[in-house]
Amino acid sequence: MLNDVFRIPARALIRQGGRARFFRLVNTSPLLIQVQSGIKIVMADDNALHLEAGAYALLPDYRPLTMENIPKAPQKYQTLALPVPRQLFEEAYTAMGSIAVPSRPLPASASNLPEEAAALFDYCCQPGNLTRLPGAIARVRLMELITWFALCGAVLGQSQSPRLEDRLRQMIEGDTAYDWTLGHAARAFNMSEATLRRKLAAEKTGFSEILSDTRMNRALALIQTTTLPMAQVALEVGYDSPSQFSARFKERFGVNPRHVRSGSEHFERIGAEVEHSGTDALP
Repeated sequence: MLNDVFRIPARALIRQGGRARFFRLVNTSPLLIQVQSGIKIVMADDNALHLEAGAYALLPDYRPLTMENIPKAPQKYQTLALPVPRQLFEEAYTAMGSIAVPSRPLPASASNLPEEAAALFDYCCQPGNLTRLPGAIARVRLMELITWFALCGAVLGQSQSPRLEDRLRQMIEGDTAYDWTLGHAARAFNMSEATLRRKLAAEKTGFSEILSDTRMNRALALIQTTTLPMAQVALEVGYDSPSQFSARFKERFGVNPRHVRSGSEHFERIGAEVEHSGTDALP
């Protein structure tokens, strides 16, 4: 295994049957990804990254992103994602010496990734490959992969000062089915409920908002990466009622959860926007 700080990353195979755009998605770990079929558009601020099938990219941690996944018939949209601890990126960049690390964390594509690097990405994503290695070797393999991505233009931006929201999101993500309360969170952070509420308000958010958003982000990931029945997905994120879960999911993302898997809907409302989804043409 890796040491206690670094857990062996487990790749996720993300599949989506219907076209949809998701706002304010937050990754709690940097992701190295390969789009395998369809098209992915990732937006941060006014920057849009268009990724065709076969493209590799790096998505930053704790940066709200807008992501649009577009299936290309007859295949579903599919992306392979590998979460890698941020500290490994920082160690790899230090070892490289001359790498210029962006001041802001933005999505970045890895252009013209060599076959050797693509093979290493596949190796690291195959279940069991890294876990069978001594920890020191697994660590080196991941840092080599990070180095290849950096040489091809995908460099992780500098770490921002951790927000209380990010720490709370990470805690909830550890067990989204748990009946979290403001009191639980306040005790975990060794502060009073009033202090926690005030500090979150200073970040323009609140406990209930973070709890709900973390659960919905987790639900989306389960729908995209597993074949769990929707009722089980609902339970995994703290909802006993599948209908209540479905309503909350649609309120958050603008689409029914079943549309994400099957693509059964032809018209979708995303947040405050309305758009037709019957074409694969890019906006």
